[in-house]
Amino acid sequence: MEYGEFQELSNGEGVCMIPSVDDPEEVVFVRDAAGHVPDGITDFMLTPVPCSINDVHDGHLEITPEIEERMSRTNLILEEYETGVLDETEAGEQLFNHLFGSGLGRGNN
Repeated sequence: MEYGEFQELSNGEGVCMIPSVDDPEEVVFVRDAAGHVPDGITDFMLTPVPCSINDVHDGHLEITPEIEERMSRTNLILEEYETGVLDETEAGEQLFNHLFGSGLGRGNN
């Protein structure tokens, strides 16, 4: 299984950019303008993510203020656990609620 960034072209076709450590990223045709997936692709799933491979500038990922705030909250919960302010159960509950919003698949705080 390979993961990459999906981009819809102006003509409605879709391509996936698959990054590589050693080579330039591979561009794979994954959907025609009618929405059909070509032969050879057995599983194709789109997952929304808050950033893009193209958000990297000068070797650093450009992160929105909203993402920075969420990352800071995650780090705070982890630091409170590591310093003993929260026990394992409390930290786990706070992380779960922060990341998944009471189990509904929506983050909060």
